[in-house]
Amino acid sequence: MIIALLKRRLWLWQNQFLSLLVLFLIFPIAIFSLLDLSMRNIFIQSLGNIPYDQWAFPGIVAIIGSLVIFPPIYRDFFHLRVHGKVLKTVALAPFTKRSMVISFLGIAVLEALIISIGTSILFVNIISTGFTIGDLLILYFFLAILFCLIGNLFISMALWIESATSFLLATFLTYFILVFGSGLIFELNYFPVSLEFILSLFPFSILIKTMHLSLFANIFEWTIIVPLILLIILWSAGNGLLLRKKLIQ
Repeated sequence: MIIALLKRRLWLWQNQFLSLLVLFLIFPIAIFSLLDLSMRNIFIQSLGNIPYDQWAFPGIVAIIGSLVIFPPIYRDFFHLRVHGKVLKTVALAPFTKRSMVISFLGIAVLEALIISIGTSILFVNIISTGFTIGDLLILYFFLAILFCLIGNLFISMALWIESATSFLLATFLTYFILVFGSGLIFELNYFPVSLEFILSLFPFSILIKTMHLSLFANIFEWTIIVPLILLIILWSAGNGLLLRKKLIQ
C-alpha cells in the first residue's frame, strides 16, 4: 500500500512542481529570518556556551519539517474522512488498519525528511553551523523519530475530533508548545522551575533534549531513544484501532 501512496504523492508533486518548489525555497528562509535572526540578538549563546546559530539550527530544521507533516495528514485523516470521500474507499482494500496508518504516516514522514534535508543543506550554506556529515545523519535520525511522534499525534487528533475548528485549534496549540515549549528554539531552563518540570515530561521535550546531547556532547541516551521508538509503534497500533472504530461508525 505504501508504494501506491508514494506514487500518489509523486503525482501531486509533479502537477504542482513549480508552485511547491517556490514555496519550499521561500518558506525555510522566512522561518529562518523570523526565528534565528531575531533570537540571535537575545540568546547569543546557549546555557552550554554553544553559539546560538549552531544550537538553534536543528530546531529550525525540525520546525520546518514538522509543518510539512500536517497537510497530508489533515487531508487524508480528517478532511476526507469527515466528508466521506477517499478514506472510506481505501478502507475497503485488503489491508489492516494498522498497515494503513503506518503507510500514511510513513509517506508523510518521508516527505518531511526530504524537505528537512533540503532545508539543512540550504542553511549550512547560509550560517556557520559547524555540523559534519555525521552530525547531519544523527540529526536526520532524531528528526525521523520526532516526525513519527508528531504524525501520530495529528492522526489521533484527526480521527478523534469531528469539528474543523476544534481540530485547527488543537493543531495550533500543538505547534505552539512544540516551538516554544519543547527546547527547539530556547532551552527549557529559561522557564520557571515548575513550568520547566511540566514541559520536560512531554515526549517531544525528552527527544529534543536527547538530540541536543547527542549532537553537542556526543552522549547517546539509548535508554530514552528505544522507549520512544516503542511508543511510536504502540501509538501507530492504537491509531489503527481508532481508525477501525471510526470506519465502523
